[in-house]
Amino acid sequence: MIQFSNEHIEPLLRQMWKVCFEDADAFINLIFTQKYKHGNTLVYFDNDIAVASLQMHPYTISFYGEEIPFAYLAGLCTLPGYRNKGYMAQLINKAHQILKERKIPLAILIPAEDWLFRFYEKFDYEQVFDKSEKPIYPLDRILRESPDIKSAYSFFDSLYRDKDFCVQKSFGDFKTIVQEYINDGSPEKYNLAGMTRVIDEEFLLKLYTGKNPSLKIRLEIEGQTYLLNNGIVEKTPESPDIEVNRRLLCRLLFGYKTNKLEKPLRNLFAGHHSVMNLMLE
Repeated sequence: MIQFSNEHIEPLLRQMWKVCFEDADAFINLIFTQKYKHGNTLVYFDNDIAVASLQMHPYTISFYGEEIPFAYLAGLCTLPGYRNKGYMAQLINKAHQILKERKIPLAILIPAEDWLFRFYEKFDYEQVFDKSEKPIYPLDRILRESPDIKSAYSFFDSLYRDKDFCVQKSFGDFKTIVQEYINDGSPEKYNLAGMTRVIDEEFLLKLYTGKNPSLKIRLEIEGQTYLLNNGIVEKTPESPDIEVNRRLLCRLLFGYKTNKLEKPLRNLFAGHHSVMNLMLE
């Protein structure tokens, strides 16, 4: 059985996090005081025992010149004795259903291990973020050279606010990031490798066509054909020019290494560089 968390379940989830991730108490407390919300946390119960959970943290991302919401799926975990039973799969599918109902067009996550990239592909996630070779602008320098936390945030925000396909941070996010950074000993930070899953393809296609008004194409996505024409997106019964699945659609919309695709896709969808960092990973 799947349900949202509540004040009675929260202590069980803190313990579940400790068992599954072995994080320090200070980090777990930061997550559960600053990011965790009952209504954004799903829990799987097996015979009245909380055995698996995930959290859906709200963020925004710059996408074709617009700032749109997405859910960052975090803390996906199952207690050791209850793994390989399909509980996490049910939680992920339920999360996608909830995000669609809440009109959140994207889900993003960061696989903790390499093998998890293949696992999340089963749920239509596609990698669109790469880890950077060089560290990002150092937080300790920002903090040292700023007179206060608000000034530090203003400078930090200026580094990313105008970047398209970039995960944005609120002032509240930044304060949490700084606390975790200090607790962790101020290590170098990098852009992160991550995956995205399209929840509302029509909404995202409208943003794309708005920036590419000269495009005219019929695109089929998982059995539904859309006509993209003069900046307008509408469903059509006509035969498609191109068929794509959700994973490929995600790659196309984010412009992730589209230069390596076959024609006509690489000509229709320009390449972009997506950026994500400092996600309390």
